[in-house]
Amino acid sequence: MNTLLSSISGQFGKMILLGTLFPVLIVSILNVLLVAPILPFGPAIQNQLRRIAIGEDKWSAVALLFVVLVITGVLYNLNIPIIRVYEGYPWQHSYLGEAFSKRKKERFNEAIPLRQAVRCLRQDLIRIDPNDTVAQSLQADQTALALFINSELPDREEFVLPTRLGNVIRCFERYSYVAYGIDAIVLWPRFMGKIDSAFAATIDEAKTSLDFMINLSFLCALSGLTVATCGLFSRTYFSIPSVFFWVWRAFLFLSLSALFYAFAIGRAKAWGEQVKAAFDLYRFNVLNALGYLQQPQTPFEEKALWLRITAQLLYADSRLAPVPYKGTATHLAATPIGVQLIVDRHLRPAAAGGNLEVELVLKNKDQRSAQGIVLSETVPDGFKVLLGSPRTSAGTMFVSNMAPLEMNLDKVLPQTTTKVTYTLKPSLA
Repeated sequence: MNTLLSSISGQFGKMILLGTLFPVLIVSILNVLLVAPILPFGPAIQNQLRRIAIGEDKWSAVALLFVVLVITGVLYNLNIPIIRVYEGYPWQHSYLGEAFSKRKKERFNEAIPLRQAVRCLRQDLIRIDPNDTVAQSLQADQTALALFINSELPDREEFVLPTRLGNVIRCFERYSYVAYGIDAIVLWPRFMGKIDSAFAATIDEAKTSLDFMINLSFLCALSGLTVATCGLFSRTYFSIPSVFFWVWRAFLFLSLSALFYAFAIGRAKAWGEQVKAAFDLYRFNVLNALGYLQQPQTPFEEKALWLRITAQLLYADSRLAPVPYKGTATHLAATPIGVQLIVDRHLRPAAAGGNLEVELVLKNKDQRSAQGIVLSETVPDGFKVLLGSPRTSAGTMFVSNMAPLEMNLDKVLPQTTTKVTYTLKPSLA
């Protein structure tokens, strides 16, 4: 997923310059100032750098520039693997990863019930006294919990990763699926073609800020470990001053690494907000670009639509009923989302003069029961639904609205068919 989200505005050079080259230069300068003087060949390095700085050795300057560019190129191409290490993917099943994940999962399992308990307690207090000050303070706690759950934790426990950064990124990676039923991995390449260049630039700028912090953290950690290793294997006489001589430098680099990692979490959240906004703003543009002219009427119906489109894009040879390109008079929603429930609509004249009989045939082609079914019918101009005419051939049904007509069915069993009928009559009749 990170690979897909890396760059969409075409500002390739800017991303390398700010996100990769600057960290290389910053950490290189820190190493020259702090590490080079204590190395056996440190004075020679500093003397050579002085000659390059005043222009005495141009070939060495070219060689140094070449080394910096090579390190920058290598670091840029390792960007995704480095981020995945910080997220915890390569080591999540290790002993350390399992321990970290366990703690994060405990927080996940504590946060969800706690948010519900705070909500219920606040409602009870407001019911007793609308001006209760405790209820007002609980509102702030409820909001903080909601923000924590929706910005730092994925939607399901099995998606929890060992690190905070990994959970922040996975949280916004799952956002499009949780909110709209959009599989980001499948549909993001289609979004890239519809996102405005100005908005795409803001996404890339947020990603560049994250890269800047992650690369600084990685290079500082690498420097700290290198200094610690050199100090451990140095041939200096063992004493507290000689140990401190190396330790404070290693500690400084490792502390900077931790600090930049903390900054990276905030940058990841900012990047995630931009990615989430792209799904919010451009999903209907992508829907139309794919050729679908229909507009879902409810969030529930939209999720079902995107799930069917995703399956169709993933499995071109699927035998499932394809999504119609144009909207119909009938809108259907059911749970679980993605259940293969289709509807055929038939219209024929009724026995009474001018009336029309509408028959909706619901076919459940899934192995699961379709439940909580909502059928919405657009009543054509010049007609109205005959009161008491909506009926179903199986189960129970109630009408929740007459214009537009909205009918609620309890369920349709797997591999079965249910008929719903109603009568339209002319408005003047």
